[in-house]
Amino acid sequence: MSDSVAYVLLIVVAIAYLGVAVVVVAALAKVMLAWSQGWRARLVAEPVDQALQQRAAAAMAAVAERAKVAAPATDVVAILGAPAGGDDRGVGVGGLAVTRFRAGHPATVVFAQVALTGLSCAAVESLAAHELAHVLRRGRTSAPARYAWVLGYLVLVLAGAGLTVTAVVAAPQLAGPAMVATMTAAVAFLGLRAAFDRREEIAADLFAISLTRDLDAAAELMRFYEDSIVRRLPDGLLDRAWARLERRWFASHPEPQARLAAMHRHLTSEATGS
Repeated sequence: MSDSVAYVLLIVVAIAYLGVAVVVVAALAKVMLAWSQGWRARLVAEPVDQALQQRAAAAMAAVAERAKVAAPATDVVAILGAPAGGDDRGVGVGGLAVTRFRAGHPATVVFAQVALTGLSCAAVESLAAHELAHVLRRGRTSAPARYAWVLGYLVLVLAGAGLTVTAVVAAPQLAGPAMVATMTAAVAFLGLRAAFDRREEIAADLFAISLTRDLDAAAELMRFYEDSIVRRLPDGLLDRAWARLERRWFASHPEPQARLAAMHRHLTSEATGS
């Protein structure tokens, strides 16, 4: 192989991996932008009514008592994450509630104000039970284990880059397959991570429905979530196809209809003892 061909292959490999780096940086920038927008929204937001704080705490205390565990701390904010939808709805991309874990601090379940003003008491308890499941499940895992996938992803990409460069130098005919294999493995890794997140969400749903045994409240919560949080499919053909692909393979939450169906099956199996 001539030096010029080797240089060309090295340039192609460098461009490919730089492209991946740009995508990763863009994704991180998007996350940081959403975080900063949500932070600014919280800074200018009106104080949350004390009655809503009490309602959130009461809902969490009720489901924790049924589960026979200590109730985690609760908080209520005007909006979770960056604003989404119409400004009059007060909905953020962070969802209706989120459990925050910080090193050295107990877990805190943070409710969005819209969840407490727009849902019935039963649906709020269903939401609280879902978040309680996250508290209990995350409490059984170590902090390093929670973020090991990030390290694994970086190791995978760096190892693949090294393998590709080695192939360019030693066996140019293998450079292309090595690069394709690395990219495929990286995408599959992210897909597996999303699948793990969806499994965790379903597990939390099943815990919640076993605790509340109120499918109507769960259905109300899923409808409210879909109307308030789930993004509508765009109009363009390619944009719609990409949105469906992203929602199918990389969304951290399953479709609301799938979640509700899983809860229904779970209640049925518990009733029949199967």
